[in-house]
Amino acid sequence: MAGYGDVVIKSNSKFIKIEAGAPQDLRILDESPSELFKHASKQGPVSCLGENTCLKCASGDSPTQKFVTNVYSHNMNKVLLWEYGGGVAKQLKSIAQTLEEENKTILDVDLKVDATGSGKEKRYQVTPRMTAKPIPQNLTLHKLQNNDISF
Repeated sequence: MAGYGDVVIKSNSKFIKIEAGAPQDLRILDESPSELFKHASKQGPVSCLGENTCLKCASGDSPTQKFVTNVYSHNMNKVLLWEYGGGVAKQLKSIAQTLEEENKTILDVDLKVDATGSGKEKRYQVTPRMTAKPIPQNLTLHKLQNNDISF
């Protein structure tokens, strides 16, 4: 058996992680995000099964709204999933509305996403880039049905 220093740590390469001080340049690839709900637990987030079938909802624990979309990471040169909450969703909505006034969509621009803080204090800032970089043709997107998204 390998020692602790030899352990190969595998990260979930489907999801992008945006850390403080390491901004990501992203292009959104989906026409609209997939919406899902999660409950907090000591073991980590748990997907909500819906009000009528979820034991956590039945016990009075309200889920948190999350969104997931395919993005192209210019930093990593590949398609990843971006999961974000309401704060980022509000920023994206504002950017999309402004772009509509200019007859563009959010799919036409690159976004710089930067983080500050860590843990529950982590905050994200989304800024549209003035010039969009080209992205490869015929990209394969991840399926976004709830049973296909693993957390």
